[in-house]
Amino acid sequence: MATLSKLEVANLDHQGFGYLGDEAKRILALPLRFTPVVGTAFIVIGLILQSYLWLGTMALVALSGALLPRGMFIDVVYNQGVRHLFGAPRLPPTPTPRRFSYLLSTILLAGSAFSFYYGVPAAGYVLGGTVTIGGATLALSLWCVGSWAYNLVLRTTSRNGP
Repeated sequence: MATLSKLEVANLDHQGFGYLGDEAKRILALPLRFTPVVGTAFIVIGLILQSYLWLGTMALVALSGALLPRGMFIDVVYNQGVRHLFGAPRLPPTPTPRRFSYLLSTILLAGSAFSFYYGVPAAGYVLGGTVTIGGATLALSLWCVGSWAYNLVLRTTSRNGP
């Protein structure tokens, strides 16, 4: 496996994974991209379909990540099934900064769902598109805009885990 750049390590630290050693971060860097990749793909499907039900369901999935450090629905699917297919490591509990990001995603996705429901698709695309851009950025660079906002507001970098 390739080594992580200093920027990728800092990005993981800002998400709250600073308590992990460098080797653990290196091993988990790829698996930690699974949830944003899958979540972003499902959100894109919901936006294409303009489906308030689909996007509302994705808001509930994001809410599971905000409320349950070990129970984010996509993480559970990964930990209980997908990782075994590839011999990959278990995902650690979701740290507070990343859970805050899930809360922001929940709000934006719920807004997107309501926008489509009430016939305001432009707002639905903007709100859902915002989450899509954030998820794609997280998947590609390990930089999490929600975690960045959490740390900006609290002026801290969480290094002590969930």
